[in-house]
Amino acid sequence: MANDPYQPPSTPPLASATQPQEVPLLVIQHLHGTRPWVRFCSLAGYVAAVFLLLIGALTIHRMLNISPLSHLILLAGFFIILALLFAIPCYYLSRYEKSITHLHVSHQLEDLEQALADQRAFWRQMAIMILIILIIYLITIALSAILLLARQS
Repeated sequence: MANDPYQPPSTPPLASATQPQEVPLLVIQHLHGTRPWVRFCSLAGYVAAVFLLLIGALTIHRMLNISPLSHLILLAGFFIILALLFAIPCYYLSRYEKSITHLHVSHQLEDLEQALADQRAFWRQMAIMILIILIIYLITIALSAILLLARQS
């Protein structure tokens, strides 16, 4: 009987559980090719966040004797929130960039999995931020329409 289903396989398994698996070189090259752009976007976002905080600080400093304190606090909060909207995705991009660097050095499957997990976290964060912005837009449009209709009455 040549095809005994209870016989052990004649070929060895592809890789044992204890032996680390290497990632194909082409995959590493493609990810490593995106690394400079990921780093650029991350650094540009951090620079934009710092720039927003600087502009906010200068604006508030110039308005110290002109506007009430409550307006200045609201303005400071606005600039801080804007800076965070830039800095949060940059943090996730930085993690992704570091994972690509580790993968480029090690060539191990675990580092590829980590890079993909970091990329997924970045896109999840971006989707959450887009949803928040869309909700803010809808609320703003609705409130504007209500105020406009109230003034016309």
